[in-house]
Amino acid sequence: MKEWLAAAGFDAGYQVNPSFGLTAAVTIAPARFLSQTGAGSGVAMARSGESAGGRVIGLDVARGALMAYVVIAIHGMFWLNLVSWDVASVFLFEMPLIFMIAGAAFYLSEQGAPVNNYFDFLARRGVRILVPYFAYAIVEALIMIALRYHEVDTALAALGAWLNPINGGAGYSERMMNWHLWFVAPFLAVTALMPFLGPLAARAHAPLWSQALGAAALVLAVDLLDTTRLGMVQTIVFYALWAAFGFALAANYARTKLADFLLMGGIAAAALAAAFALMPDQLTFQMQSNKFPPNALFFLFCCVWVSVFLVLARLLSPQLLQQAATHPLLAPFIRSGYSIYLWQGLGYWSAVQAGRALDWSNLAIWPLAIAFSVALGLVASPLERIRLPKPARTAQPA
Repeated sequence: MKEWLAAAGFDAGYQVNPSFGLTAAVTIAPARFLSQTGAGSGVAMARSGESAGGRVIGLDVARGALMAYVVIAIHGMFWLNLVSWDVASVFLFEMPLIFMIAGAAFYLSEQGAPVNNYFDFLARRGVRILVPYFAYAIVEALIMIALRYHEVDTALAALGAWLNPINGGAGYSERMMNWHLWFVAPFLAVTALMPFLGPLAARAHAPLWSQALGAAALVLAVDLLDTTRLGMVQTIVFYALWAAFGFALAANYARTKLADFLLMGGIAAAALAAAFALMPDQLTFQMQSNKFPPNALFFLFCCVWVSVFLVLARLLSPQLLQQAATHPLLAPFIRSGYSIYLWQGLGYWSAVQAGRALDWSNLAIWPLAIAFSVALGLVASPLERIRLPKPARTAQPA
């Protein structure tokens, strides 16, 4: 998780991109932009890493790259079956990065200080997450009512299902309209937990590899103890650990070294290999199966990917980051990533309907689905920028 923070570079005095945490950033910004601020706490962004608007370029670029990856690659592979799921599942590393980034963004947006008013914090974060979601949900509910639910009682049931972010339209949807909305409820839960989990994680100074193995053991324990098999508890615990890791990295990046990332990835890979060697008939390397609900194997798998990104983040040049920040193909995902993420459900569904009517292959439908998703997201993106004012912090006594 630390990788994305290392990559992004920030200072409590700089403004994080105002988009909701889902699209806050990804681990691709160069650590060369970071300079140590003090004796092991926090990181600062070099002037070359600051955009003209005072935002952190690393977070902006990472956010855009991750959203583009999810909408274009991940959901193209899985929703349109562009490749086999066995192949596609090897690249399922995006969600841990998203939550890790959200944790770091929380640290930055709250300036590393305790939340003064917890309910105000919940309201501010809730507006940022739920207003765009409700807009998407209402449109999808109306579409489904027009297509299928013409009676008053079923129409109301459909509307209620879509307006419930925990349900996400389940039972009243068609195909990929709501396949991606599983994310919203866990993200709300993890966001509510961050004022407590983040500072706790920041105080843990055990080696990264031991933290990774301990977290994998916790994920395994929750998986074994939760007999409901609904997956919500496992999902919240799993992604809360990644978000807490992101917060801790933002707070303590100066203490991390390249060797820490390499060791974490190596030990996670070894543990993953040992598990498959010991129980080859009981485990599957199809990570889509391990992701829903997320289990210990998926956690170790993601640790390997995260360590790779953390290492790669050290190799990116400031010039490359500046170029990426202004690239026209990445710009929509940087500005409106959350909206594009939400509206890709309707974008992909609409493209499939049009493509099937024209007898197109899934490969031909794919670029149309991307275009629809981006266009719909951009139209809805002003809702992404609605937010409640943040109260001024009480000055601390000298």
